[in-house]
Amino acid sequence: MYVNAIKEGTDYVRPLVTGKVTYENRQILNIINSLMILNSDGDCLTCAHIAELFQAAEDTNEVFSDILKQIKHSSKREIKKIEEKYGIKKDTIIRIHNIVVDVAKNIDKIDIIKHPYLDLAIIKLHEKVNIKNFPIFNTEDIKIGTSILNLGYAFPEYDTFKYDLEKERMIVTNKVMNFPLFPSPGIITRNIIDPKNELSLFETNAPCYPGQAGGPVLNVEGEVIGLTLASKIIKIHDTQNSSYTVELSAAIKSKTITEFLDENNITYTKR
Repeated sequence: MYVNAIKEGTDYVRPLVTGKVTYENRQILNIINSLMILNSDGDCLTCAHIAELFQAAEDTNEVFSDILKQIKHSSKREIKKIEEKYGIKKDTIIRIHNIVVDVAKNIDKIDIIKHPYLDLAIIKLHEKVNIKNFPIFNTEDIKIGTSILNLGYAFPEYDTFKYDLEKERMIVTNKVMNFPLFPSPGIITRNIIDPKNELSLFETNAPCYPGQAGGPVLNVEGEVIGLTLASKIIKIHDTQNSSYTVELSAAIKSKTITEFLDENNITYTKR
């Protein structure tokens, strides 16, 4: 029932691949998230905490460029002092690189617009994109029991980055780039009140697997009715002193999303 929705979603749902490098041994940590391309101008929609990865990359790379140069030409004793001065530990992140797969490999200039209080953000890539299908937002009232599908990039297989120790920089290799969209079907279980006492969120019984956050929640017609935020784990205790967990997910309603897009003059498609 979601075959066409998944097919169209393949066009506008994109993986954001992030490589983080730790100080010790320059180990690369790979992270993946999802976002939606809204229009041909390269405006994207995702969670605010995901959008923050771009700012984190800019800040981290700027700060550590000079520090790593100091370390490279210092004795062991001097290196120890530098580490203490800047609070550098073994697991300190010294480099971050982001790629929006098949859209933008080298992101030089972006603008991020965060929602005032929800985990929602617009990323303006300022880069024209060649995509056939863009998301269609349905802003009708959310009904409990509605069939839905969380769509995003969970369980990827990729080897995208390597680290050039001599030049202290990330290199994009694209050695393995297997990014299948992973669908999680379910139903809407509850409406959720946000911190401002508005019914801007809803809950589903479909899990949000790592990588799916920032992707769309679709109805059976393939229309976007929300944006997936995160998993919601509930621990339940029964009468026999045993317990089990239920994994749900939370999402922001399309009505709230489109109001945010309108406020910021972002082009999008609405039913």
